[in-house]
Amino acid sequence: MSKDEQLDPKTIHLANYPSRKLILQKLKSGPTDLAKLQKAVKMSQKVFQSHLGQLREADLVKVEKEYASITDKGKEILAYVEKLDMENIDWT
Repeated sequence: MSKDEQLDPKTIHLANYPSRKLILQKLKSGPTDLAKLQKAVKMSQKVFQSHLGQLREADLVKVEKEYASITDKGKEILAYVEKLDMENIDWT
């Protein structure tokens, strides 16, 4: 992934939304069963599927059968977003 693609503001904004960031953070430890992930993030099925779909379209997560995992791009974007949070940087 190129540096420009990695730091795409649209992708950062997408990943920095609290519900989507929570999904990414839960997936950092490895592939997770979708039902368990939905329960862990405490979202309705409809909301969860919407956020997961957006993350999948941005290539931040991969969904296979009944499991989701974070992609390398997702890990990089999440690390960047978390760094901004830790430094209290308003990037918007």
